[in-house]
Amino acid sequence: MNMVHDLLPIPGEAEQLLQRAVAAFRQMTGIGAQVGPYPVQGLFDAEADATVEFEKGKGHVKYAAVVTLTVIDRFKMLEAWQDLGRNEREPRMLVVPYMTAAMAERCRLLRIQFLDAVGNAYLDAPGLFVYVAGRKRPDIQELNTKATPHRVFKPTGMRIIFALLLNPALAGRGYRDIAKAAGVALGAVGGVLEDMTNRGHLHEVLRGEKRLFDPHRLTQEWVAYYPVKLRPKLNARRFRAPHPDWWKNVELAEYQARWGGEVAADKLTGYLKPATFTIYLHGKPDRLILEQRLRPDMNGDVEVLEAFWDVAEEAAWQEGYPNDTVPPLLAYADLMATTDSRNLDTARMIYDRYLANAENQV
Repeated sequence: MNMVHDLLPIPGEAEQLLQRAVAAFRQMTGIGAQVGPYPVQGLFDAEADATVEFEKGKGHVKYAAVVTLTVIDRFKMLEAWQDLGRNEREPRMLVVPYMTAAMAERCRLLRIQFLDAVGNAYLDAPGLFVYVAGRKRPDIQELNTKATPHRVFKPTGMRIIFALLLNPALAGRGYRDIAKAAGVALGAVGGVLEDMTNRGHLHEVLRGEKRLFDPHRLTQEWVAYYPVKLRPKLNARRFRAPHPDWWKNVELAEYQARWGGEVAADKLTGYLKPATFTIYLHGKPDRLILEQRLRPDMNGDVEVLEAFWDVAEEAAWQEGYPNDTVPPLLAYADLMATTDSRNLDTARMIYDRYLANAENQV
């Protein structure tokens, strides 16, 4: 089988994982498969890394392969991948280091086709159906790839990624600027950027300048990890509001705060009637609590979290959306972290309107 190596526009680790997954698939199923470059005529997927062509009787079926070095270990991560790829017309396939039996079954239910590095797979195309699950988890050293989230998707890394996604020009600036925008210690920046480079999220261009590569892919991963890696570190406090419409006349800017969640979604789309109220606030919430008559209540409908970005950076980000909401990326992540169908519908609207076609910012 003639395998293409030098034409794939993806980092070495990602190509290595793709080749391992295809080899494991061939060994497990006996079905021929060939890796090729991307894009090709008739196929276009903004996030695809390569094509994989499978034998199908006397013919072939070609997939756009999206490779991620991150182990998919939560249902929400799969739902985020499904949501962001729902408009692609051609067959699309996720390639990962490993997929557990439970996650493989979830993929089958969501119709997310995939290969992993040990032969687990789900493919469903006319004349081609494969479902293999339960193969033993590989040793990370054996894979020789950074298959688990390290510094990139820890809280500090999440803050840095957020700043870079909102202002991609930061990637070409000094560590001190990145640290200030992300609200992190200067010493943390280098390690996170190194991990991002190793994972293919940052590319070095002329004279050592770095640039984000495929920010939509990075957005997918950030949204999937946000509710479990960063949000729990934001010291959330819950309150009960005095009446359902209390939020309509509140000027959050006076409190150095921004609406997130459902209120941000309503302001961004005009579609969702808020039932819960998420506030991201810089500093102490005492004045907001007192003046808006919020009562502490662990089951309350108001949630106040610490804002995790630099206030001075907001002026550069606030373009095309209200100045009293968090950036659309964060509003989208808030909604995707819920199980409410109306929130998920609105999240898709935010993605389509503010994120899907972004080139210089997301």
